[in-house]
Amino acid sequence: MSRLAVMIMAAGQSTRFGGCKQLADVAGKPMLQRSIYTANQLCPGNVFVVSGGWHQALTEAFEKGDLADAQLLYSDDWQHGLGNSIARGVAALAADYEGILIMLADQVAVSASELQPFVFAYDPNHIICSLYQGRRGVPALFPSQCFTQLQQLSGDSGAKKLLYSGAFDIVEVPLPSAAIDIDQPEELRQFTATAVGV
Repeated sequence: MSRLAVMIMAAGQSTRFGGCKQLADVAGKPMLQRSIYTANQLCPGNVFVVSGGWHQALTEAFEKGDLADAQLLYSDDWQHGLGNSIARGVAALAADYEGILIMLADQVAVSASELQPFVFAYDPNHIICSLYQGRRGVPALFPSQCFTQLQQLSGDSGAKKLLYSGAFDIVEVPLPSAAIDIDQPEELRQFTATAVGV
């Protein structure tokens, strides 16, 4: 059994973006590839992308080499929400890993250096989660004791349900950059215009 995996959530249809957001260009790379690159700096060779609405487009991008260094996990009930897709992804990985770091493909400002403390502080008795805008959220590292509950998620609430359930010990890591996520083309334009060193 391997210690940790990274699971990047990229199953949504990105309706507000008006196209395949995951493949949108961000400083010369597809948005999703940026997340994959970040994830591989944390857990090289143990990076997974949960796909859904744009599964065919992502598959073709991997075949062409536009995306690389991750394995696709298809969520066949992605339409029912992020919770369902997390559940499917965890079900596929639970037997092989002690912990799973869940990331979102569109949190484009989060860097590997900011996520290193999550990996270094891994403890099988704690969830390690981001804290931004006064709220707990992802990226978050879930130990195996959470896997059963993660596999029971459904709808749009996602993994935040576990972060506020009171059933687990939580370690919060301030991560202001996680507040930046891309839902619309204008947000992407603003990010690329203001980002430094991207």
